[in-house]
Amino acid sequence: MRRIRTVAAALLIPLILVPNAPSALAAVAKPSPPAPAGVPPKAFSSYRTAPELQSRLRDIVAKSPDTWGVSVRHMERHETAGIREDERFLMASVFKVPILVELFRQVSDGKVSLDDRVELKSPEIYFGSGVLSLMRPGLNPTIHDLATLMITVSDNAATDLLLARVGKENVTARMRALGLTKTAVETTTREHTLQAFGLRDEKYKDFTPADVAKFDFNANEAEIVRNQRLALRECHNCSPPSEMSRLLEMIAAGRAGDAAATKDMVGILAKQQFNQRLPLLLPLGTRFAHKTGTVVNPIVVVNDAGILFLPNGEHVVVTAFSKGTGINLDETRLKASMNAAEDVIAQIGKAVFDYYTAGPVK
Repeated sequence: MRRIRTVAAALLIPLILVPNAPSALAAVAKPSPPAPAGVPPKAFSSYRTAPELQSRLRDIVAKSPDTWGVSVRHMERHETAGIREDERFLMASVFKVPILVELFRQVSDGKVSLDDRVELKSPEIYFGSGVLSLMRPGLNPTIHDLATLMITVSDNAATDLLLARVGKENVTARMRALGLTKTAVETTTREHTLQAFGLRDEKYKDFTPADVAKFDFNANEAEIVRNQRLALRECHNCSPPSEMSRLLEMIAAGRAGDAAATKDMVGILAKQQFNQRLPLLLPLGTRFAHKTGTVVNPIVVVNDAGILFLPNGEHVVVTAFSKGTGINLDETRLKASMNAAEDVIAQIGKAVFDYYTAGPVK
């Protein structure tokens, strides 16, 4: 029987830590959910393609074995460039941006206060990245604290606490109201993690990281394989790069909420602590309000999306989503795959910056 290896808990990644999936798995995205009737379309048709930039982006991703979805939108010039930008990809922790948007909508509507406090009762139940899972019970962060942790250090405990307050279904409904028909948030980070482990049965719903560490995946291989295949087909928490770029553009333009809300959202995104992707090769001091996302199994996903502030005061939204080609990677291949994907995203960020600061004016 093939041994199912569990990724070491020491690896801190911006979404979840999941076990390696057996090689029979294939990533098949679920068909995009339909938009409800009566949703007004958002008009972005006035954007024109920047062919030279698009060519540069294609040259960058052509060197990678992974599948890439890229969307670039220059807000002032109304230029766009993209690769597979309308295909749905796993957002990984970039799915926390839609949560942020819905949170601030509820704040604006008076349903939630940023000064409300939420007690951290069971930090040991949360998987993956962040700091709250390392704290002792009884901590009482504010809603604004949780939002900041969710984005800046991709805290999964903060994310799930916020989702419990605002509601997953409300996040997706907000995306529909903004005209984003293929972006959906269906699972918390805990639910997503357990599904990625292949632990879908009701008896696993309360599993903690400690329970998962003791679980015999090899003895339950058939069940695990079946459930992981299903999770990949369902493609929970997925979005096309084009829609993520449109959402970030709406945040930057003040159309994803009121003026105070969108300003606060940009400020939180600009405090991002994981800057080894889109901003890596840019000049020191370049402002990039962004959110990263990573999944290591069953497929490697390395993402980044955000708002680039150019030296001349203009803004470019960049989304880079990836889908790795390998599964069941050992630690050496996993690190190599992740590093290579991060290099691709860094090159994408530099190509966009160089094009709009040194390239020809279109």
